[in-house]
Amino acid sequence: MGVKLFERSSRGMAPTEAGRYLYQRACHLLQMAADVEEEMQAFGEGQRGVVRIGTVSMGIPRVAQMMQRLRQQRPELSFSLYQGDTRHLEELLDKQRIDLALVHLPLTINEADIAITPLAHASFRALCHPDSPLAQHATLSLKQLQAWPLTLLRRKSGFGVYEQVLQSFAKQGLQPQVFADASDVPMMRYLAQQNMAIALLPMLPKEQVWEGVVAIPVPELDAVADDLVMLYRTQQETRSALRAVVDYLKHTASLLPEIANNSG
Repeated sequence: MGVKLFERSSRGMAPTEAGRYLYQRACHLLQMAADVEEEMQAFGEGQRGVVRIGTVSMGIPRVAQMMQRLRQQRPELSFSLYQGDTRHLEELLDKQRIDLALVHLPLTINEADIAITPLAHASFRALCHPDSPLAQHATLSLKQLQAWPLTLLRRKSGFGVYEQVLQSFAKQGLQPQVFADASDVPMMRYLAQQNMAIALLPMLPKEQVWEGVVAIPVPELDAVADDLVMLYRTQQETRSALRAVVDYLKHTASLLPEIANNSG
């Protein structure tokens, strides 16, 4: 390739900057080749469509419902599933490791061929142990919550719910007791089940509440609750398998009118 890939010394060989870059690119290409091989194998086995889907925790029930319904309508379809936070899933979509993602707003991805479809608007709930004094309330205010240890959802990088919740407290001159932040919803749920902290989470309407916790509305935080949106590449939309998934999720979207209007 006309470039030096290694430096020799008395201690052995070490890669140059070009060598390290080549290694990273080669790993990426080998992974892409492995993905293609897996997909072609699926075609050969009669599974004529593989859809790679990434989702945040909030989207898991919706993805599962979609898979169950499409299995009846399109038994030849198969799925490859990924779970993570919004930033991670955006990166996977950008690198074409997944075909579609269910993520939260706000987004960092900004590409012309990425379609963004709002699916649902969440509202905030405070998850607490049934023995907590807060469990007896029909709703909770930020003033009530500031006296209790809280666990908040935080992205691994970038601006999100964590920062917006803190801003909501600050606007009222309140100082919350943040016991822990987490990018993992099951961890937050566990802390609430153990009566260690109150977990503040955006949840979709009619979303199932986990055993061992009580979910109480926090109306003052609904304005900063996450929207759940679907991302996919328009250039791949003609694929029959992906089209079936996109059409189903659009059809079953529980979308507030004002969100639809703002999305354009």
